[in-house]
Amino acid sequence: MKLIIVGAGKTAEQFLKYKTKKGVEIPFVCDNDSAKWGEKICGYRITPLEEILKTNYDLVLLGLCNGGALIELINQLDSLGVPREKIKFSYDPSFIRFCESDLDELFEIPKFEYEVKFEKNKITPREGCKGETEKSHDRREREGFFEKYCQGEGLDIGCGEDPIVPGVSGWDILNGDAQYLNGIDDESFDYVYSSHCLEHMRDVRVAIKNWYRVVRKGGYLIIAVPHRDLYEKRKCLPSRWNGDHKHMFLLGVAEAPDTLDLEEEVKQSISEYDLIYAKVCDEGHTITDPLIHSDGEYQIEMVIKKK
Repeated sequence: MKLIIVGAGKTAEQFLKYKTKKGVEIPFVCDNDSAKWGEKICGYRITPLEEILKTNYDLVLLGLCNGGALIELINQLDSLGVPREKIKFSYDPSFIRFCESDLDELFEIPKFEYEVKFEKNKITPREGCKGETEKSHDRREREGFFEKYCQGEGLDIGCGEDPIVPGVSGWDILNGDAQYLNGIDDESFDYVYSSHCLEHMRDVRVAIKNWYRVVRKGGYLIIAVPHRDLYEKRKCLPSRWNGDHKHMFLLGVAEAPDTLDLEEEVKQSISEYDLIYAKVCDEGHTITDPLIHSDGEYQIEMVIKKK
């Protein structure tokens, strides 16, 4: 396989330092910065993007995470005639030493233990990692959300510095791959909450299955994801606002290639549950311009009760 890397910056360095898998060849790395042409990155020659036109290739890997830059780059590749089916995203390679990713198909990336062992009633905050949860607090308080669904022992998956309630247990990237929650026993929590995390999972159904696995019978799984048309305001990846998003979500409809129906994904992942509600939350949302980041809430919120 002949693999072309586009983007000769820090993101690409994260994976170019690893040995390629047998049969994978990287002839050069492309970049739009003319100051880099003729230089090398991790031993690979840097060339203009137009060099792609002179080469037979099987795959183009984008070594970028910034959503806006990704969109511009894809438009440029379109103008050069690069087929979309030959373009692959690297997403955020910061954690490829810990998590499974599509890059494992191309590079020999050794896996390491996570830095922080998960413990109940603790969170492992990442500095500067504010989430979407606080935006929903006032609405949820009016709705009686916390009294209904957040009682007892809880787990907040991907909480960063924005836990759903004080004293909740937090699982973040430093604790392990959120798809699996390795080390957490079945039926360990009265409720499991995850806000704007599912769209980062490589396999949505594996994640939902394991999140539900650790909920006690009679407890709740609460999922919040960005609504495609309120947040992304576009119909296909990459996300303009978060280059690590691997999926988009709507309610009641799925659209190829990137949009999943959240209700259907849950239905295909688990059984023995009651859907309490699934709704669109847009309180305070006023910005519809696709080139400007949305304000307020822009999410789908779902609550599931375990039978």
